Amino acid sequence: MSDTLVSFTPETLSDFHNGKMIDAYLYFGSHIHHNETLFAVWVPDVKSVAVVIIDPQELNEERHQMAPLSLDTTIWEVRIPEKLAGFIYEYEIETADGDVIRKTDPFARANEKRPQHRSIVSAKSKHVWSKAALYQKKNIVKNHFEKPMAIYEVHIGTWKRNKEGGFLTYRELAAELIPYVKKQGFTHIELLPITEHPLDESWGYQTTGFFAPTSRYGTADDLKYFIAKCAENSIGLISDWVPGHFCVDTHALASFNGTDLYEEKRPERRSNPDWGTLNFDVQKGEVVSFILSSAHYWFDEYKFDGCRMDALVNLLFIPNRPERPHNEEGAAFLRILTTSLKLHYPEAILIAEDAWHYPKVTGEVEEGGIGFHYKWNFGMVHDAQAYMKTMPSERSEVHRKITFSMVYYHEERYISTFSHDELIPEKGSLLGKMPGTLEEKFHQLRLLLGFWIAHPGKKLLFMGQEFGHFEPWDFRPQLDWHLFDLKVHRQMALFTKELLTFYKKEKAFFELDYELKGFEWLEADNSEQSVISFIRRGHSAEDTCIVVCNFSDLKYEGYQVGLPAAGVYQQIFSTADAAYGGRGNGRETEFAAQEVPWNKQRYSMEIELPAFTMSIWKQKQDGSVEA
Repeated sequence: MSDTLVSFTPETLSDFHNGKMIDAYLYFGSHIHHNETLFAVWVPDVKSVAVVIIDPQELNEERHQMAPLSLDTTIWEVRIPEKLAGFIYEYEIETADGDVIRKTDPFARANEKRPQHRSIVSAKSKHVWSKAALYQKKNIVKNHFEKPMAIYEVHIGTWKRNKEGGFLTYRELAAELIPYVKKQGFTHIELLPITEHPLDESWGYQTTGFFAPTSRYGTADDLKYFIAKCAENSIGLISDWVPGHFCVDTHALASFNGTDLYEEKRPERRSNPDWGTLNFDVQKGEVVSFILSSAHYWFDEYKFDGCRMDALVNLLFIPNRPERPHNEEGAAFLRILTTSLKLHYPEAILIAEDAWHYPKVTGEVEEGGIGFHYKWNFGMVHDAQAYMKTMPSERSEVHRKITFSMVYYHEERYISTFSHDELIPEKGSLLGKMPGTLEEKFHQLRLLLGFWIAHPGKKLLFMGQEFGHFEPWDFRPQLDWHLFDLKVHRQMALFTKELLTFYKKEKAFFELDYELKGFEWLEADNSEQSVISFIRRGHSAEDTCIVVCNFSDLKYEGYQVGLPAAGVYQQIFSTADAAYGGRGNGRETEFAAQEVPWNKQRYSMEIELPAFTMSIWKQKQDGSVEA
């Protein structure tokens, strides 16, 4: 953050009150300038405000009365002639009713480690972004629609612990997580919210500090070190961020001035009973400026490559209404947010959590859309998991669940997400959802992930599923890394690694993800045998791949597959490879296309199709001439 001291002007105050300020963190909060520490806070309709300073060593309190800004009496400020870096502070507010309450700073850039919660005056950052890291960040996000994107979703506190059983710091995470992600073949990391929050079990989604990285894992400079190391290793980094609601804890934003200041003014829309949170009032200019500034802050100060925005259902649909009518106020706010971020950070990737059936979430704002680049595809993963949980003998009855996603797929730009939401104890792990013996479970998990990779759209996988984590994700100390002692889990990790390596190599699976010509069904309706097949295409005809998935527990000999061109076709990937624990034929299997029409194609071949297998075929480029 810049050391330049900024002062309120009539113009900046107008922007703040009208929801147009994007850098409120430069004006509000605590700032050290020369030998002074300045505090500013927005607290309208109160009798008085003071800042209480606590020496972290002696823990004695000093109370400094704040005064209303001469240009704007809703803003209180004070200058203290000391450098107070590292000092703890709170605001003491006397409400209009005469009650005295203490609050953390909404714009604090650091907070105490839980269970404490007070704000901390931040020192100047010592981190220097290298030119190499910033250059690499541009390469990571450049032309991302046509590049492979395999995101590893991580909750820092439960991915892995240190030897003493404590949380890994951001710096330790750089040494442990980044090499692991690179080895496994992922292109991006998405961190569950690291904004400050009081409760570990909330996973970070009940935020109290919208400008403070949680102190659980270290300092702001530690986080910047981790982010820079991701860039140096060509790993994109996506933050999970909550724009619509906040934590009810009384020390934070809730009833900040003794009344509903940040929260929705209408009681029926104010709270979220399921989450235990309060909704922001996105029609109040000052609140909009607060949220806009938080979004800008994480891109400006921490250089994240992208942002996934959580819980959009309460912005795009009216909260607490079971019929889910559209919330045009929330949609208008999101359009302001995405437009602003695209204007100032044109390279940033903006991802929307699933937003049900709201139209044009990834459409351009100028065309009536909400302005995100991508949207999570909960529909596809819900249907695919429901299909896989069905006994193989009964899958013919629910066959449409494995094909239905392509009916609506081209309405948005989707990311296929096996996320943390799918793997909680009530739902189970991916491996645990599969029916049959343990061996059959692994066959089917490989098949599911193969289908996930071959299906159009970018990819996201929650931590642990890459090696077949058997238990669902819960707030436990760490993943069951001891499973690597077992061959089946090592084979599963190898499979995921080679699947992602294959995905990044074959352009047909990412170049035309969002264009109609990138996907063509060969066979979608073979419910009796539980088989589907389709074509994936890239820009070049030579990149075309044929995908065949057998979701049955039966092996099919001489299974006929349509082909778009003459030539020799080679199996280039199979989930049944013996190296992964499968029982199928090798990758070097080849068949010459026969001029026998099938699946509306002029040519076809007959292949062996093992049970619970995805196989991918590609025309050999050996001089054969396409018909």
